[in-house]
Amino acid sequence: MTTARAGIPPSTLQQIRDSVDIVDVVSRYVTLSKTGQNLRGLCPFHQEKTPSFTVTPTRQMFYCFGCGVGGDIFTFLMRKEGLEFLETVSDLAERAGIPLPRNASQGFAQSQTGQRKRLEGLHAMANTWFQQNLHDPSKGRSALAYLAGRGLEVKTLKEFGMGYALPSWDGLTNYLTRQGATPSDLEASGLVALKDAQGASKSARFYDRFRGRVMLPIFDLRANVIAFGGRVFEEGTPKYLNSPDTALFQKGRVLYGLHKARETGHQLDSLMLVEGYFDVLALHQAGIRQVAAPLGTALTSEHAVLLRRFVNTVVLIFDGDAAGTGAVLRALDVFRDSGITVKVVVMPPGHDPDSYVRAHGAERFLALQDRALTLLEFAVAQRLEGATHATIEERTRRVDDILGILAKVSNPIEKNEQVQRVAERLGVRPQLLLDRYPAVRDRHRGGPRRGEQSPTSGNRRNEKREFREEREIISFMVQGGLHPDHLKGLRPEDFRSPLYRRLVEIGLRHLDTEGGIDLSGFFAETGLDETCRDSVAELAVSVTHFENQDEYIQGCLRALAQRNLRTRLDELIAQLRIAEREQRTDDVDCLNSQIEALRGRKAGLASSTLAP
Repeated sequence: MTTARAGIPPSTLQQIRDSVDIVDVVSRYVTLSKTGQNLRGLCPFHQEKTPSFTVTPTRQMFYCFGCGVGGDIFTFLMRKEGLEFLETVSDLAERAGIPLPRNASQGFAQSQTGQRKRLEGLHAMANTWFQQNLHDPSKGRSALAYLAGRGLEVKTLKEFGMGYALPSWDGLTNYLTRQGATPSDLEASGLVALKDAQGASKSARFYDRFRGRVMLPIFDLRANVIAFGGRVFEEGTPKYLNSPDTALFQKGRVLYGLHKARETGHQLDSLMLVEGYFDVLALHQAGIRQVAAPLGTALTSEHAVLLRRFVNTVVLIFDGDAAGTGAVLRALDVFRDSGITVKVVVMPPGHDPDSYVRAHGAERFLALQDRALTLLEFAVAQRLEGATHATIEERTRRVDDILGILAKVSNPIEKNEQVQRVAERLGVRPQLLLDRYPAVRDRHRGGPRRGEQSPTSGNRRNEKREFREEREIISFMVQGGLHPDHLKGLRPEDFRSPLYRRLVEIGLRHLDTEGGIDLSGFFAETGLDETCRDSVAELAVSVTHFENQDEYIQGCLRALAQRNLRTRLDELIAQLRIAEREQRTDDVDCLNSQIEALRGRKAGLASSTLAP
């Protein structure tokens, strides 16, 4: 049986799949047209002119033959909306009217889900209040003047829901209290803070966290307000103030403007990351919409995971000062082994993205990417700067620093190219760096690392060619075409492809009472396995026609058996030659017997293949 994920039984996940039609969900994002038993449309995950995105209603699966992305209804919404698995399950379960177990997740137990919705409501009301203040002629005049001075148009202010927090101590607190907010929810929201005074009632001890600030709502990927950033524009410190972490909001997992940027980012397969709120606003207003920003914090691994859902390339755009350079260098660890290609654009002196795009326009800003370095190139260049005229000790230290940087890179070609460049720049032989590299690598990594990578779409194309019979058998299994008689002789160890071997293992774990495969359980397990999910989706939506399907399946099974017999025969013959050379008579006789037996089985398979 499939292991429950986050406390949700596989049977509950399957119940949700069966209750919510994937066609209805996908149709909210993609125009689908009928093609045989499937539906087809333009892929929402990459740009294409000819539809290759396919949905099969009978198996509740989707797959894009253009970009290789596939899965079930959970996978689709996670990728399209940027949601976590549990958020997706919770939303679909609510839609289907299916209760989730109370122990499903600490963040999605019923009581906490209710609190999340109440806090979302409080933030929506707060955002309404802030916006009313900004556009009230008597209250928001100075704030609007400040924003106009920053070059922002009213259309942009409204699109991003910007507002104004009055300088009073309890304006928002009183407003939310009048709307029915309870003291416990006010405290949990992060919108208010507690006074130190004792003896007063709890509600009287609250005061507004944000006062006298331009307010920038922070949205989740479903366009719900989950937090705020406040920018002081007259007197006061700090210059920027963000909401504290709450049940809705963890700043290390959120990027400002991503809810607006993700669609264009999907189409371009690239997103820009800038340093501040107003950089995002200015670029977006200039028509550059694929841009987001961290919330005044360093980039985190959670940010990298979030970005990987939408794009394969990230362009870091930072000021050329020490702080900006340090932020870029720290990104090496964040994006290490993330699967994301990272490039770096350093702004010209005296400019940030906000000022540059206002001064020079969108076209010249985008042209800055023509000089972009990869993250590795930038990091190495920073350590090489001034190294030519440095002392021997300083050059040695920089070499170790560079080798430490290279230790964080998994691409051997890129690593070797950088070694050659560094050696040329420093005037040393490349072999000296290569000899030094293992010691520095192990020091930085705590020893050599081991690991496996998931098959990519390119790997899958190779497997189609190299393991054709294995692929055909798995295709029939996924589409319910293998009967109990076919499955009796199916053994995982007979499959050379690690992917197909794993799918056979999963399939044989889900046999029904009649000896066939329970596809509900099979899809439930593979849908949560990133190593095989896309391949299963591709096979599930593929349409094949055979005049005699059973005969074709038997032919694939025979071909697989013949291949395995040939492999075993080659192994025995190699052992026989060694035994003969070493004059081990008993072993020679035994091996000859095994070889003859296998040749007999091989001949039998061949005759059954030739039989009419």
